[in-house]
Amino acid sequence: MMYILEKKKLNKILSTWAQEHEVFVPQKVEEYSQFLPYTEDSELALKSPHNTRYPPKALFLPQSEVMLKFNNRTQKYEEVNTTPKSRLVFGVRPCDAKAFRLLDTVFDAEDYADPYWKAKRDATILIGIGCEVPPSTCFCTTVGGGPFNQDGLDAILTELEGSYLVQILTEKAETLFASLSPATIEQEKQVEAIQTKAHDSMSPAFETDGLKQKLDQIFESSYWDKISESCLGCGICTFLCPTCFCFDIVDEVQRKERVRNWDTCMFRIYSQEASGHNPRPTRRERTRQRLMHKYSYWLDHIDEIGCTGCGRCVRYCPVGLDIRAMLRTANTHESEAVHA
Repeated sequence: MMYILEKKKLNKILSTWAQEHEVFVPQKVEEYSQFLPYTEDSELALKSPHNTRYPPKALFLPQSEVMLKFNNRTQKYEEVNTTPKSRLVFGVRPCDAKAFRLLDTVFDAEDYADPYWKAKRDATILIGIGCEVPPSTCFCTTVGGGPFNQDGLDAILTELEGSYLVQILTEKAETLFASLSPATIEQEKQVEAIQTKAHDSMSPAFETDGLKQKLDQIFESSYWDKISESCLGCGICTFLCPTCFCFDIVDEVQRKERVRNWDTCMFRIYSQEASGHNPRPTRRERTRQRLMHKYSYWLDHIDEIGCTGCGRCVRYCPVGLDIRAMLRTANTHESEAVHA
């Protein structure tokens, strides 16, 4: 079913949802945008030329999350309540929604389900908004997505003049928009044209056929020395990535809490073992790990590329490193003979 949501009624419907759900929307924060709880004073950032700086992944895998607490009085550990209030995330871009589904294969797998992640996912409705004019840093179509990809969403909006057309994708979203007027045939055709134009405007950023095999072949190549020369090892690319999930678990003694914090394979100490040995001692190995994980190891894991083409790592790298250029170079790099 498709409905028409007038832009002038958006705040009213968000306020209505907020009576039953904890609603998160992208809001302007200085020169960036970020998903924050909705209030009537919220300054929505739905017209930003790109997605939020921090991915909405942080709503499900927080940067810092208490896993359990220690009670001094009882001298026992206390589990943290993992059941959140019903939540609704509005304005998710398709690349970020696809990332949720990819991360489900890590945190909600058949053999193991992370209770903290799963509880938040089960309690959340995802309402997306497509990208009518994809930013130049994005490359979602190259990695199997698209500016109006529906993967992982409960509904998706397409912007029209003065309104949004709402496509209902799951039963979870049906009741949210039931009070709206159905879209006309003309509006549906207009949206189809908008979505097709947006998809066709995105040229392939690099060749993915055979890319995994190529990366595997050049694992010991000097290629990694060349592309890591400018890297600062700051970790911005991974901290802002919607599919990166590295974390560290620490016991905060003074706070008497066990906490899970974001971590990154781009930091030297991340892979350092208790013996002092580090299998990734330089940025060469750590840069290799980042690319191999996205474009080789994810394929081993679920036969899918672990990158959604959101472009954050391209847009925010302080030295201008571009993963698209790295992968184009990898495809053309001559394999080097390795002698025993």
